[in-house]
Amino acid sequence: MPFCSNCGKELKEGTKFCSGCGASQTGEASSTNTQQNNISGTICPKCGSTIPFGNVACTNCGSLLNPDKHTTAIVLGYICSVFLPLFGIIFGIYLLTRPNKDVHKHGIIMIILSIVLAAIWWLFFSYMAYTSRMSYYSSYPSYGRSSYYNRYGY
Repeated sequence: MPFCSNCGKELKEGTKFCSGCGASQTGEASSTNTQQNNISGTICPKCGSTIPFGNVACTNCGSLLNPDKHTTAIVLGYICSVFLPLFGIIFGIYLLTRPNKDVHKHGIIMIILSIVLAAIWWLFFSYMAYTSRMSYYSSYPSYGRSSYYNRYGY
């Protein structure tokens, strides 16, 4: 079994590029070949095939070129979903637009959580406003407004 001359990783028979570091294994590392690879795209770190610029995943094996976890956006999004639901929705949409499919589920959960908690916050503040209004009207003395309306049938 051959090994990579650059990083020492074990390779399959007949591979042209190392799956670990992307180094050429043909033995003839010409500068024109390297320039051609840099012009036409990047080398996949998993399978070694050339990926055209603008692609976010390898066309040969499907691995992502930039598999960011977006942990900061996930944590901030969940915090905002609880306290500031509008920003939770914004973080959820941000995560849905990322190329990493693993963070899409967090985006969906964040949007749903934000909508549910926004409804709960709205109900809570509506109830608080209603009870404060009722306590204001109940503070009138008995000879005040309510006795006037009762006396004249209004």
